[in-house]
Amino acid sequence: MKKNTILLLAVAMTGILPGCKKFVEKGDVNTNPNRPPFVTLNTLLPAVETATAANHTNVAYITSMFSQQMAAYTSGPINDDQHRDVRISAAYAGIYQNGLTNAKILLDLAREQGSPHYRAIARILFVTNLALATDTWGEIPLTEAFNAPAQLYPAYENQQSIYDFMHKYLDSAITEIGQTNPATVRPGVDDLIYGGTMASWTQTAWFLKARLYMHTTKKGVAAATSNALTALGNAFTSSSKPYQVVYSDRNNNPWFIQVSGRISGSQVFTIGPSKRFVDALTGITYPGLFDPRIDTLIFKSGTGVYTGIPNGAGNVSNNVNLTDVTFYGRRIAPLLMGSYFEQKLMEAEALFLANGGTQTSTGSTPAAYAAYMEGIVANLRYLGYDTLLTTPNGIKGKTYVNLPQVRSSAAALRLELIMREKHVALFLNPEAWTDMRRYDYSTTLYPGVALPLNQDAAMGGQFIRRALYPLDEVNRNPNAQAALKTLTTKVWWDE
Repeated sequence: MKKNTILLLAVAMTGILPGCKKFVEKGDVNTNPNRPPFVTLNTLLPAVETATAANHTNVAYITSMFSQQMAAYTSGPINDDQHRDVRISAAYAGIYQNGLTNAKILLDLAREQGSPHYRAIARILFVTNLALATDTWGEIPLTEAFNAPAQLYPAYENQQSIYDFMHKYLDSAITEIGQTNPATVRPGVDDLIYGGTMASWTQTAWFLKARLYMHTTKKGVAAATSNALTALGNAFTSSSKPYQVVYSDRNNNPWFIQVSGRISGSQVFTIGPSKRFVDALTGITYPGLFDPRIDTLIFKSGTGVYTGIPNGAGNVSNNVNLTDVTFYGRRIAPLLMGSYFEQKLMEAEALFLANGGTQTSTGSTPAAYAAYMEGIVANLRYLGYDTLLTTPNGIKGKTYVNLPQVRSSAAALRLELIMREKHVALFLNPEAWTDMRRYDYSTTLYPGVALPLNQDAAMGGQFIRRALYPLDEVNRNPNAQAALKTLTTKVWWDE
């Protein structure tokens, strides 16, 4: 067996390592002097999986303010909420140091040991991290990104070519899963996501392909929706396990570490539910529509009305937070990266658009309506509001789906209804910001969305479309300087 060196991430770690620039310039990007130098497939896989989940959190911690699900306290990332010099450096470092680099090492090690199943998982995790990166920063390093010391200044590649690469990588993963795998190097309990069940990884690969296709609706809605619907036919089913990492009392969920645990532990407030998100779930934006999921997703103090933080305002008299008793804020909460309910709402959107639907049109196919309703019910079930149960939460869920603003008909279906539900289902998921950009922050689809208060004047009154590269990257790599775009410049699929 060839021994490999690696920057091995501790399972519970969500931060970044200091001094990475020094390691990169020496060519030691895969070496961590604080860790044992040799790893195996079954020790590397869980590290890459938890790094990938942490990277989701690091991206969403900032972009959830752009999708206006969350907003910043004055003591938190207020500059990002006001669109000032947004760089999201922790996520960039985490994606490249702990996500992409280690996924590539996992892939290479699996190739050396003749394990197509480990190779397939490595590819899917690589694409998950790569999609986070390109959808946040646009042009990024890829082909030359892992060649130090031979290549210290990797080129930045255009997003269209990166999307082509991701589809090919996922296609390769699907093929490799179908290949015979040696029993001696087979994923099992080391796979924290699916426990080595390769059929679930196949479904995940198809799900990710569908998501990538839907990102490109502006490039041609007919092709995007057709390709997405084909992929979805091979993706999750109602009985599929979600694409998620589940945490424990020992290894805490990243949202607990970054947000909810800091509130309960030291009364440090960073970000909290936004006014726009809270109003949309409590009958203010949509009169008569109270969504019971709000009491699971966020925590309200006292008996007053739900009051969120206006984006860009900083400290206000809000009474809602993401605490350690909320669904995603618990120590042991799952970190969700893909799900059946997202898939069904994606399917409803694709079918609606494929049928000629627009932001302002009404009516679609029975299949689109069925997918819309199934997505809602599946999300309610995931959050503990199973409409088939007679528990208090089950009754709340059943009451919600029977509200006239929710349960309509195929003839009355509107894109606004689909995207409203998708926005709630994607709470704290970077995909929520992707959707808003795809539809140009439409107030038709997202009533109440508006520029943040105190927005940086340099934005020219425009919405944010991407993040800037971290300063370390710009100062070190001349190719980063050449590729740098403004915060208002759209990424390729958004053009």
